Amino acid sequence: MLSETQIDAESTNGYAIRAVDISMAVLLILAAAPALVLKYLYRRCRYGAAIERINIYGTRGKQIDLYQFTGEGICCRWPYLINLLGGDLSLVGSEIEFNFKSHSAMTSDKDDQHIQTRESYIKPGILTFKQMHQRVGLNFESQDAEVCKAHKNPMIYLLAALRISLTQVFTPNKTSSAVAHIPLFGLKLDNLTMDELLENITQHALNHQLAKLNPLSMDTPIGMVQYAFVNADCLNISARDPNYLRCLRTSCHRVFADGSGIRLASQWKGYSPKDNLNGTDMFPRLCEQLSSKGLSVFLLGGEPGVAAKTAVNMQRTLPNLQIAGTHHGFLNTPKLNQAVIDKINDSGANVLLVAMGVPKQEVWLEAHQAKLNIAVGIGVGGLFDFYSGNIKRAPLWVRQLGMEWICRLAEEPVRMWRRYLLGNPLFLYRVLLEIFSPKQSKSVSIKRQASKPDSTCEVLRASHKKSDARFKPVETPLSSKLLNLTNNQVQNRQAINRCQRQLVLARLNSGLKRGVDLVGAITLLILLLPLLLTVSALIRLESKGPVFFSQRRAGKHNALFTMWKFRSMYQDAEYRLNRLQSANEVPGGVLFKMKKDPRITLIGKLIRKMSIDELPQLWNVIHGDMSLVGPRPALESEVKQYSLHDRRRLSVKPGITCIWQVSGRSDIPFEQQVELDIDYIYQQSFVTDIWLLIKTIPAVIWARGAY
Repeated sequence: MLSETQIDAESTNGYAIRAVDISMAVLLILAAAPALVLKYLYRRCRYGAAIERINIYGTRGKQIDLYQFTGEGICCRWPYLINLLGGDLSLVGSEIEFNFKSHSAMTSDKDDQHIQTRESYIKPGILTFKQMHQRVGLNFESQDAEVCKAHKNPMIYLLAALRISLTQVFTPNKTSSAVAHIPLFGLKLDNLTMDELLENITQHALNHQLAKLNPLSMDTPIGMVQYAFVNADCLNISARDPNYLRCLRTSCHRVFADGSGIRLASQWKGYSPKDNLNGTDMFPRLCEQLSSKGLSVFLLGGEPGVAAKTAVNMQRTLPNLQIAGTHHGFLNTPKLNQAVIDKINDSGANVLLVAMGVPKQEVWLEAHQAKLNIAVGIGVGGLFDFYSGNIKRAPLWVRQLGMEWICRLAEEPVRMWRRYLLGNPLFLYRVLLEIFSPKQSKSVSIKRQASKPDSTCEVLRASHKKSDARFKPVETPLSSKLLNLTNNQVQNRQAINRCQRQLVLARLNSGLKRGVDLVGAITLLILLLPLLLTVSALIRLESKGPVFFSQRRAGKHNALFTMWKFRSMYQDAEYRLNRLQSANEVPGGVLFKMKKDPRITLIGKLIRKMSIDELPQLWNVIHGDMSLVGPRPALESEVKQYSLHDRRRLSVKPGITCIWQVSGRSDIPFEQQVELDIDYIYQQSFVTDIWLLIKTIPAVIWARGAY
C-alpha cells in the first residue's frame, strides 16, 4: 500500500487535478441535463424518491454520502457527478468501497478502529484501474501504482480516464467468466487467473519433488505436465499444421488464452477469460513463487547467450532464485539434443521454460515428455528476448488498450507484418465462421434425431460386421432420405453455404474497413496538425475568405453530405465557372478540370499539387460520410449526367483515394475512372485497401495528374 509521504510527493499538481474534476463534472452535467431531468422525474414518480444516498469510505476512512438515482441500472450512477463536483470523488481514483452500516452503527469502537487503520490517501474514483484491468484481463497488475501515476499531472490523468472509458465502451457486457474452459477451434482453453496458474505450477512442482524424494508417498507416479499459451497467430498456425493442433489437443495438459485477439474471440462467443495469461507476464511472478518455495527453473531457447543473460537479469531482482541452467534453442543434431536433455535432468530443475517459437517448442516438449525428469514444461515463445533486454516491451498503457501488437509491429515490421496485418484479420474471419457454424450443426443434429439415428446406427454397425464381399447397403429411414436427395437440392445447399460464407466475409471486411478508417483518420489528423495550422494561416494571408471550402457531394446510394476541403480558389470561383466551361480539359463533359485554372490561388496550386487540400476530408471519414479508400465523391450536377452504368460507383462510400487516384488521377478519362471505380467495388477487401493506401504515398509525392 502506498504511504502518505509517497502520495504527497506525487500530488504536487493536486489543484490542477481538482480543476479537471470540476471541469469534467460541469461539462457532463450540462451535456446530460435533459436526460438527467427526465430520469429524475421518472424515478420520482415510480419510487417516490429520485435520489438515494449510500455510505462509502473516502480518504483515510472518512465516511462519505454517495448520491445515486433510486433503483437499478448504469444510469443510476449519474448523480456521482455531484460528488465529483463537491470533491468527495475523483474522476480517476481508488476503488469505491461501500459501507453498509448505518450512521448509528458507526459509533462502535471496532468500526472506529477500522476507519482509522484504512491507508487509502487517494479519493475513490468514478473510473478505476481495477475496472479496466478486469475488462482487459490484467487483474495481476498493481492498481495502486497506476492510480498514483495517473495523479502526477493533469495530462496523464485525462489520458488514464480516456483509456478506462474506451475499454468500457468496447468491451461486451454479456459474457461469462465463470466457465472452466473456453471452446475455440476445437480446443478447450483453461480459464484461470494468473494467481491460479502460478499456484497450479508450483503445487505440481512440489508434488513432483516430493514423489522423487519418497516414491511410496504417492498413490500414482507423477510425470511431466506440458502447458502452452496460444494467441491468434498460434491458432492460425494450428489451422495449417495438423501436428501442432494434435499436440495442443492431446499432449498439452493445459492451454491458456494469450492476447487481445483470443480475448475478443472468446467474448464474441459469450465467454470472458479471467486473465490474459502469457509467458511474458507470468515469468517474473513465477520466478518470485519458485524463489519463495525453494524450487528451480531451467531456461532453454533463444539465440546463444540470450537465456544466460535473462538468468543474470532475473537473479539481480531475485537473488534467492535458483536458475538450474540455461542453453540456447538451436538443437541441430540428435547428439546435441540428447546432451541438452541430460543437462536438464542432471540439473534437478523443477520447471522448464522452452523458448523456441511456435510450434517447435510444443512439439519438442511433446517428443521428449518421457525423457525429461521435470515437473512442468512450458512453451514461452520469445520471452527471453524481452527479459534479456534485446527487445523492449510495450508500456502498460498500451497493453491496457490491447494494442501491444502495434508496438511489436513497429519494432520488427519486416518480420511481423504478415503475422499482424494479414494474420489478425484471417483469425477474426475464422472466428466468425466458427460462431455461425454451430447453428448449422445444431439444426443438422435435430434433423438426425427426428429420423431415429440410434436404430439406424445399429443396423449399419451390424451390416459392417459381415465379411461377405457382396455387401448390400441396408435400407434405413436415413439412407432412404439421402438417396432421395436430387442433385439440384445438393447444389442448392452448397450455394446457400457459399452465400453464408460470403455474407460473413462481407461483414468482416466492412467492420475492418471502418476500423481502419477511424484509426487512420484520427492518427493522421493528430500527426498532421502542425501542417494543417500552417496551411490555414497561409490561405488567410493570401486571400480573404474562409479557410475551409464546403460543398454538397453525393455519397453512398446518392445520399448527399457536406464535404470539406482547404479553400484553394478565390471566393468568386463558382461565378467564373460558367465562363470557363468551354476550356474544360476533361473529355465527356461530366467533370471540369483545367491545368491552368485562373480561379486557383498561389497557395491553392501548391496544396492541390500535393493533395493537401483534401486533408480536411479526414473529418468526413471520422464522421462516417466517407472512407479512406473508395470512389471520389461526385457533385450533384455530375450525378445528374451519369448513365445507369456510371451510377454503379455510388453503391459504396466515397473515399479520399482509390485506384484511379494512384494510376494517373486527372490524366485518366472519366469513362476509365468509372471502370476503375467499379473494379474496386467488386474486388474491395482489407488487403486491397491497405495496398491502395500504400500506393497513394508515391502518387502524392510525384503528383502525376494533379492540378
